[in-house]
Amino acid sequence: MPPGVENMNVLLCDPMLATGGSAKAAIDCLVEKYHVRKERIFFVNMITCPEGLKTMAEDYPEIKIISACVDDGLNEEKYIIPGLGDYGDRFFNTME
Repeated sequence: MPPGVENMNVLLCDPMLATGGSAKAAIDCLVEKYHVRKERIFFVNMITCPEGLKTMAEDYPEIKIISACVDDGLNEEKYIIPGLGDYGDRFFNTME
């Protein structure tokens, strides 16, 4: 992290917000290890769902979320539906 990150606004970018697990881990790292105040974190993603937004609102009400699209929800495998599939598989062209 750059020196003085605790005094900066931080754009935390992730292509998707589904369950919130990855976002929560990244936020906890920023807050606990780098002393960034939650009010300075902006979580930016392309696609999300109501479940992820609810989790983030409950756990981190201070954090602003910016998303291009809110899809219908999560399926039983915790994928956003209709969504775009597994982003990592699409990015690395490892789709089966």
